[in-house]
Amino acid sequence: MVQQLHTSIVLPDLNAFVGIPPNCGVNPHHDVACAESREWFAQYNKAIFGPKMAAFLESCKFELICSYTYPHVDKEGLRATMDWVRPCPLATKDSLLTIWQHNILWFFDEVTDTETGKDATHSAEVVIRTLRDPEYEDGSSLCRMIKEFRINHLARAGPECRRRFLEHCDVAFPAGAREAELREQGKVLSIEGYRTLRRETSGARTCFDMGEYLAGIDLPQSVYDLEDFRVGYDAALDLIFLANDMYSYNMEQAKGHHGANIVTVVMKEKKCSIQDAIDYIAEMCQERLDEYQKAKASLARRARSENDKVYANALRDGVQALEEYGHWVRGNIEWSFKTERYFGKQNKAVKESLVVVLANPNSTDRKLAQ
Repeated sequence: MVQQLHTSIVLPDLNAFVGIPPNCGVNPHHDVACAESREWFAQYNKAIFGPKMAAFLESCKFELICSYTYPHVDKEGLRATMDWVRPCPLATKDSLLTIWQHNILWFFDEVTDTETGKDATHSAEVVIRTLRDPEYEDGSSLCRMIKEFRINHLARAGPECRRRFLEHCDVAFPAGAREAELREQGKVLSIEGYRTLRRETSGARTCFDMGEYLAGIDLPQSVYDLEDFRVGYDAALDLIFLANDMYSYNMEQAKGHHGANIVTVVMKEKKCSIQDAIDYIAEMCQERLDEYQKAKASLARRARSENDKVYANALRDGVQALEEYGHWVRGNIEWSFKTERYFGKQNKAVKESLVVVLANPNSTDRKLAQ
C-alpha cells in the first residue's frame, strides 16, 4: 500500500472550471421535504445508530445534496430524492443490512465499510429482490422501507426510466459489495479498472434516473445509446466520483479504507506523491468537463437538424437529461463544502484555502453503535 508522506494536500478549485453547469442554489422546498423525509427515516434508524454516529450523520446533511442536485423539482419530487439518497442501515440478527438511496444510498457506502464482503453481498441481494419482486418478504424492516419507496415513487416513473433504474440497481449494489471484498483482500485496482467499478459504486446512475423521472423524461433507448449521449453521460459520472474521491480521501485514509479511492489508485499506478495524484486527477476533471460540454452541444445540434419531429423531441429530451446530470456535477461540489462529512468543522476553511491537513492513517474507527 502507498505510504503517506505529506501532512497536507491542496485540492483543485473545481468551482473555477465547473461553472458551466450552473449553480442553481438550494431547492426552495428543502425545509419541508427534509422534515418529512427525516420523519420517515427515523422509524428505521433509531435502533441502529448510537449517539456519536447519529450526530455525525446529522452533520452530513444528506438531504441538502438533493436540494443542490435537484434544484428545480417540486416538493414531492424532492422528497422522493431525499428518501433515495439518505443512508439507512437495517439490522437482522445475522448481519447488518443496508440500503443505498440518498436515504437508501449513502448508508450503503458507510455501512459496507464495516461489513465483510459476504455480508455486503447479502445486503445487496435483499435490496435488489425487494425492488424487483412485489411479493418478496423476508420479515425485515429493509423490505418494508424498499417497498414503500417502490410504491410511493418508483411506480410513477416511465417504463424506460424504471427499467434502467432497476438495471442500474442490479449493478450498483453488488459493486458496493465487490468494493468491500477488495478492501478485505487489500487490493488496489488500476486506474481503468477502478473507474469501471467506481462508476457503479457511486450510485450516480440511479440518481441520474431519478433526475429523468422528475423532469418528466422517459428517454428511449435509441437516444440513450447514441455515442454523443454516452460520452456526456460517462463524463458526468466521472466528474462526480473524481470530486467525491478527492474530497473524501482524508476521511477514508483515516479509517484505513483509502485503497478504494482514485487518489490511492493514481499514486500506485503513476508511482507519485499524494499531491501529484491530486493534480493528475484535476486534469482528468478538466478533460471530462470538456467532453461533457462537447457531447451536450453535439446532441443539441443533432436535435435542431433532425426532420422527424418525434425523434427530434427525443433528442431534446436527451439534451435536457444531460443538463440534469450537470446539476449533479455542480451540486455535488457545492454540497461537499456545506456538509461536515468530508472536512468536519473545517469545511468552510477548506473551501476558502483548499488545503486539507491529513489525519493520521488508521486513526478513526467510527462504529455504528457508538
